[in-house]
Amino acid sequence: MAIPRAVNARLIERLIFNFRFKPEALDAVLPANWLKPQVCNGWSIVSFCILHLDRVIIWPLPGIFGYRTTSCAYRCGVMDASGQTVKPSVYITDRQTDLPLIARLAPWLFLDTILMVRPRIQHSGDVMKISVDYLDGQPMFSATAKPAAGWSSEVFPTIEEFGYFIKGGVESFTPSVYGDRLTRVDLHKDEPVYQPLDADIEMQCLDGVWKDAGVVYDSAVRARGGRYKWTYRGLKRYA
Repeated sequence: MAIPRAVNARLIERLIFNFRFKPEALDAVLPANWLKPQVCNGWSIVSFCILHLDRVIIWPLPGIFGYRTTSCAYRCGVMDASGQTVKPSVYITDRQTDLPLIARLAPWLFLDTILMVRPRIQHSGDVMKISVDYLDGQPMFSATAKPAAGWSSEVFPTIEEFGYFIKGGVESFTPSVYGDRLTRVDLHKDEPVYQPLDADIEMQCLDGVWKDAGVVYDSAVRARGGRYKWTYRGLKRYA
């Protein structure tokens, strides 16, 4: 019997915090020569994404037996130039979860390493307090957000254009358990309606990882509801 290589889930809430920086700064940190910065109105984008999910289950098992988790990742918009045509893609520096089972299964299922963290999303009326800490208590990300009266971004003139940007990034690459290869995972999801947020970023670790990249906060959104499916698509060498 073949081992299933897909995971289904239902989205409860997704928060996306976008940061802009110069394409040449992203180009300097991308691990493969066939991954190129995706440029939107002169900028590249790295997004901190938080996914609150339930009914998380390995396909083809039914979602009624699934788990609930809050997972997160830094998502870089890139272009995959390894084929005959250049296409939008995503480079994920690493993935994190609060569910130990996901951390245990990821190296077997997707040949990926998913780290354990402690994420929290607290709602108080319209205000959300978001924080993610490593297991040793060191902070990874924290912000306060609330619904915005309108859309504001230096990169995406409209929130619809931001939606097209996210929708185009189906395939993603992240470092695998093999040191010379990236693992590819495709994400297919129901396209939601994005709600703009006003956000105050209190802490993000990009300045420490990419201290010379000139990373600047740009915009934030919230989405709710829909089905998600991650499918493993194999390994690819860095060069």
